[in-house]
Amino acid sequence: MINSNATISDLTRRGTLAAIFGAYSYAAMIVAGPWLFTVLGLSFLSATACDGTCLDLTIFRSVVIYNSMFSLIITSPLAFFAGRYTSRQIYRGSEDHVYYVLVLSLAIFLAVVLLLVVSFYVFGTTLEAIESLASIHTLFLIGCAWLLIPFLGAIRAHNQIIFAFGAGSLAILLFSHIPVDTTVTSLLLSFNGGFTIIDLIMMCVIVRRFGCAIVVDRDLIGELREVWELPLAGFAYALGLWIDKIVMWHLAPSDSLAVAGLFQTMPSYDTAMFWSQLSSIPVIAIFVVHVETRFSARLSAFHRAMQARASLTDLKDLVSDATSLVLSSIVALFGTFTIVAAMMILASVAFMPQLGLRPAYMSILRISLCAMAFYSSAILCFNFLLLMDLRRPALRIVFTFLVLNGALTLAFLPLGPAFYGYGSLFASAASLLVGFRLLMKELPWIHFHAFITNNSSL
Repeated sequence: MINSNATISDLTRRGTLAAIFGAYSYAAMIVAGPWLFTVLGLSFLSATACDGTCLDLTIFRSVVIYNSMFSLIITSPLAFFAGRYTSRQIYRGSEDHVYYVLVLSLAIFLAVVLLLVVSFYVFGTTLEAIESLASIHTLFLIGCAWLLIPFLGAIRAHNQIIFAFGAGSLAILLFSHIPVDTTVTSLLLSFNGGFTIIDLIMMCVIVRRFGCAIVVDRDLIGELREVWELPLAGFAYALGLWIDKIVMWHLAPSDSLAVAGLFQTMPSYDTAMFWSQLSSIPVIAIFVVHVETRFSARLSAFHRAMQARASLTDLKDLVSDATSLVLSSIVALFGTFTIVAAMMILASVAFMPQLGLRPAYMSILRISLCAMAFYSSAILCFNFLLLMDLRRPALRIVFTFLVLNGALTLAFLPLGPAFYGYGSLFASAASLLVGFRLLMKELPWIHFHAFITNNSSL
């Protein structure tokens, strides 16, 4: 049994298959748990037999896609701040306000959903009332999962996260085999059942650790002012992931699919982007398990040496060691992303029907896989900067991708289907260049940032 309080590096050092599997599974759930479960739920429920044109199944998929977009964009600013806040409170030994921040985050999320998204379902779609209600419930469940994960990550609840998503996956697998009519409502209720189990388990873990007493933190606004870049970075990160799809759905001259009112998707583009983003998760899990833990250990060693009044030469040696780790990691992981992209291209040719691909999708898939290698590497630079608490340079990376991804996707539209995906490709490459330049600029100045930039006494 894996100790839930152990660090990820502790798990991998044990050398057992269970520990290694637990470390990688935990990393994948922390990075993209709700999204992975969404993919799994869609796969299970889409395999359900249906009659006729399967319009209900198409509407169900569109609802889940839109809710995934809404939930990530709304919750990311809250999750970025809440995760840092919880970690700092635990480090300080003051956990009384953590549950208050969780409740406040859920309340803000619910308020935004009621103000903005409910009107979309009520006035922008042709869904029946029960279908709209189930759709809004789906959105809230997905959003809750995104908000709960940072709190569990802060307390390193490895076993609990894996158990929650495992239980939810088993439940939705059972729901998919219950012989019911494949209506939009029944599909959504089955999907919601799995997510409800996940959210309940994670919520119980948090309540057990922090209690359920709401103790108001009067310094919360001050904390938010101090790290205002984090929520903004979370918003830019989430919107950047979806902005090209929004442009393609509503402005592409061909291949778009409209159902139930304002639900517009583009299967040829969405499927290719879906598989390319899914293929990056194993490599990102490697980053979390190995690279991030090693880099964090080097930063901790630097701060310990600084507190022990080590010489400038010793501090520079530690900075040089951290820089070497970052450079070698980015090169190695970018190479790994490239290999994964090549393997996915070969696999897509051999298993095209099983992956839900068509010959018309292949060009977009190849481009999106190349874009994935660049974008994921840019996000590694983004994470390195956040680990050093350099929030503004990190914000510049995701903001660059957001602006360029939307603008270039729009610019390539008039050139026709042969150029679909190139906007995301060039935006990803430019973001990597910006991120790598910023990272190389800041790494030699770790000691300066420790003494000056991140010194709260100044």
